[in-house]
This record gives sequence, structure tokens and C-alpha cells, in this order.
Amino acid sequence: MEFDQAILEIFGELDRDRLMERVVRYARDQVGAGGSSVFLRDDITGTYVLQATTGLQDEAQAVPERRIEYLPGEGLTGWIAKHGHPLRIDDVKDHEALQRIAADLSWSKKYSEITSEQGEAYLGVPIISHDGHAVMGVLRVSAKRRGQHFSEADERLLLNIAQTVSIAIENSRRYEQEKRRARYFQLLLDTSATLNPRRPLDEMLDEVVARLQRGYRAEACQLYLRDENDTSRLVLRAASGLPGELIGQVFYEVGEGLIGYMAGSGQPVRARERDQTSKWLTDRRDRQTMELAALLPSRRYRSFLGIPLVLGDEVHGVLALVNKIPSSPGHRDWFTADDYEYLSLLGTELAAVLESGRYLRTLSEVGVTALRMQRIASFGTLAQRVPHETSNPLAVARLALANLRTDLQALSEGRAGSAADVPRLLHRLTVIEAQIEEVSNKLLKLVRFSQQMGFTRATTNWNDVIREALIWLAAERRRCKVEIRAIYGDLPLLFIEPNELFGVIVVLLRVMMEGLGETGGLIEIRTETVDQGQAIRTTVRCAHPGLEQVVAATVEPPATANQDLSPLHFEWALARQTVEQQYGGTLCWSADGEDTVRFVMDLPSNKESQ
Repeated sequence: MEFDQAILEIFGELDRDRLMERVVRYARDQVGAGGSSVFLRDDITGTYVLQATTGLQDEAQAVPERRIEYLPGEGLTGWIAKHGHPLRIDDVKDHEALQRIAADLSWSKKYSEITSEQGEAYLGVPIISHDGHAVMGVLRVSAKRRGQHFSEADERLLLNIAQTVSIAIENSRRYEQEKRRARYFQLLLDTSATLNPRRPLDEMLDEVVARLQRGYRAEACQLYLRDENDTSRLVLRAASGLPGELIGQVFYEVGEGLIGYMAGSGQPVRARERDQTSKWLTDRRDRQTMELAALLPSRRYRSFLGIPLVLGDEVHGVLALVNKIPSSPGHRDWFTADDYEYLSLLGTELAAVLESGRYLRTLSEVGVTALRMQRIASFGTLAQRVPHETSNPLAVARLALANLRTDLQALSEGRAGSAADVPRLLHRLTVIEAQIEEVSNKLLKLVRFSQQMGFTRATTNWNDVIREALIWLAAERRRCKVEIRAIYGDLPLLFIEPNELFGVIVVLLRVMMEGLGETGGLIEIRTETVDQGQAIRTTVRCAHPGLEQVVAATVEPPATANQDLSPLHFEWALARQTVEQQYGGTLCWSADGEDTVRFVMDLPSNKESQ
């Protein structure tokens, strides 16, 4: 009855730690051993890790603080795990006896439940999974009481206990998995409630990483997004568990280190010290990872879980958890498949919210630009309508004035008595005629001004004009799979008409985008001062197979290509004329081989309106 009650307690225990404690005590008592230990397989590293033990010199010490683990084939415990067979030994120190059992059998002296005074007898059995396909762990006992040896009956009894334990372990794992899933599902719901594309982005991201760090019991949570000015690198936008001053100061190039690898490949990483993580930590290019690791409580990366934030074919950024906090002293913890599954679900939702937020911001910015362009177009249309609508009245007025002048002259000649008033009337008519002529001339100037899209020139930040052009082309760039790396120099203000040169930048980018075709690519745009600050240079550069041939066909088509000219050919010609004639600058293009093309535009920094 006592046996049945103990087995029932083992079967009914769902908490893993308490289950392991019941198992080792039960095994020790049933075979009359001095101590007992149980090891379970770590599914990530493949090692067998100590879970519970009895018979230590210090009974208050439940499990050693250091991690005790065996590789398959290492020592007596590893041999049982590798071969899946029980092992009964009278003296673990008898090397010859061990060799008679198996040539690959040896005592590793790594860990013992007992003191050497209690004896060297050993009995260990594998804990086989219910389906019989895997060794889940090893249950072992040591030091038969009063120096006795373990018998065949002890071996059969321990095998029966291990068989019972395997079922209890699987039940406990299913229970722990369901409990973990319920907790993560609640975390997913709570975190989802914070996601709103209309919230301030930094505020939302800060709350997300804080929730995830607590929910996943991680030392740190990091969130990287693509740099708005250089989409080939990622910048730390939010972090929990790291100093706040790092936000916006940590960068990874795509393909660099853990973060860059995920951004470049679109693949997640779930790693521990023994596998992928150590490879990246020893990568000399990944200085940021080593520097960040030094700021963690563990001062190194023990475990890592990262996912790319992907929506469609675009990687928006990377979400990473570092060092899952051990569930109990002496145990290193790791990120499980469930951790990855639920973090991936949250990552997909976060990517969608980020895309929605970007869309809303772009829509707002484009809306402002569209209104600005609409106002410009409306002003230009109005300026063109004014002379057409006033030309006839002006012609009539001129004719009336001519007739009136003729009548007055005739009156002056025919009626001498009224001649004294004539000079005064003629003077007034001359003034009216001059005023009408002035209005006509001003209207003509307005027409010319409107046609040049140059309503007024103003002191302008040239980098802002570049940014507006990139915003204007945002939707087109995404559709064409084109990324932009913008490098802005420290520039003086330019005295220009922004809309005129806004159009020039748009033309240059569109020519490059047309050359990239359906595959898309990376375009770099850089601003800087040259000629000792006398000019501002804007360089648009792109490298892509066959790009030179496509661009040449657009900007410098052969004489026989009149029937197939790209519409951008005429826009390029107008852009070049604008820069050279309106601003006294230069706009040219060149190719380095067949793959790299650059446009270079120089604008005088002190050029006044002409």
C-alpha cells in the first residue's frame, strides 16, 4: 500500500522540480542506496543535465550551483544515455572491470551523490520515452548500504521505477507546456492591446519591450528598426534591461552579427552558448554584441532568441530576447520552441502595426506635399488664365483710347473755343495709357514666372528638399523594391526655388529606379560641400548589373532610337536645363564599368536669383 501511494504521488505530481525530488527519494529508498540522482536530456544541446539529487554531504544543498551535465558517452551516466542500457557496477574505480563491460566505458569522476566512505557501487538505468524511440534521461543510485552491491533484483526494480517515471515526466512536460502557452497567450493579448499605429512610435515600442522582458523572464529585450536615412543598417529603437542612452546609438549593418544576420536572411535565431551564439560572439565585426553583453547581469550571452519583423517580403527590423533568467538556482535556462512560436506571432502583429504607422506617417507627409504641389499648380493655372481673360478688355481699352485721342484732336482743331481744355485731357489719357501698359507688362512677367515654376526663390535647407523628394517617392520605391541610403552633409543654406529643384531630384531617382527594373536594389544619395564651400554637390549612386546600359538608353539614347525614347529622357533634359540655365550649376552622369552609375549635380552656394 505504501508502494502504491508513493507511485500515485509521482504520477500525480505535475511540477517538474517537485517530481524530480520525489523520484530520487523514492529510488534511493526502494533499493537501499546511499544516494540517488536523476538527469534529463536538454533537447537543445543534447546533454543530460542534473535535475535532482540526494545523499550529498550537505543535505541542505539540493542541487549544485554549477550546472552538472554529461555528453552522450561521457562517463557512466553518458554511457547509459548513449546506449540506452542499464549499468550495474560493484566498484566504479575498478578500471579493468569497466573495460570488461565495454571498451568505451570509464568513470569520469565528474559528480557523485555520496562521499567516498560510503562505497563505490553504482547502478544506473535509462529513462526511455513512452514510444521507445529516445533516452529521456538517466536514473542512478550509488553506495549500497553497509557496503553491499546492487543485485539483479535492484536493477529490475530501478528499471520499473524508470518506466513509471518516464510517463510522469511526459505528463509534467505537457502540463508545463500548456501552462506556459496559457501565460504566453495572455502576454500576447496584453501586448497586442498596446499596439496602435496612431500612438507615438517610441512610446509604444518602449512599452512593448518592457512587457516582453518581464513576460519572457529575459535579462534584456532589444528592438531594432531600419535606419530611415540608411535602410542598409538597423538602429536600436527600444530596449529594456539596457541603459537608456544606448537608444539610437547602436547600429548594425545588414549581415553583421546576430542582428544583421536576421535582417539580411529573414531567418530567426534561437541559440545557446554551445551553438550559434558563440560563433557570433567571436566574430570580430560584431563588437556591438560583445559591448552589449558586458552590460548584462550575466556579462555574456548565455541564450538568445531573435526574430525578424517581416511583413510580406520586407524586413522592418529585429526583435531580440537575451538570456532567459534561470527558473531555479544552479540551472541555466533557455528559450523554448513555445517562446519562439508566440514571439513570432507577436512579431508579425508588430510588423503590421509598424507598416501601418509608416503608411499613416507617409500619407500625412505626402498629403502635405500634395497640397503644396496643388497650390503651386493652381497658382500656375491662375497665372496663365489671367492674361487670356484680360487681353480682350485691354485691346478694347487701347482702341477706345486711340479713338478718343483722335476725337479730341479733331475737336481741338474744329472748336477753338474748347482748345484750352485739350492739353489737360490729353495728359490724363497719356497717364491712363501708361498705367495700362504697365499692367500688361507685369502680367506678361507673371506668365513667364509661372511657366518656370518659380514663383519665388527663398533661402532653403537643401537636405530638406532631398527628404521631401524621398517622401514623395515612398510608395513608388516600395513598389519597385528600392531602398535608399541617404547621407546628409552639413550644408549652407541655398537661395533657390525649392519646387524647381525638387522635380530635378525626383527625375534622377526615377531614372535610377527604372534602371533597376523589377528586382529593385539600393540607391545612395549624398550631399556635401565642394570647391571650398562654393558649391553644394548632390551625388546619386547605384550599383546593379547592366545598369549603365539602361541609364544610357534613357539620358543619351542613340540617334536611331527616336521611336523608343523613354518619357524620362525629356524630363532628364529639362532637369539638366533647369540646373544649368536657371542656377548656373552642372548636372552630369558617369558610369564605372557596366554596373555602377552616378549622377552628380553641383549648385553654386552663393547664386542669387537671376
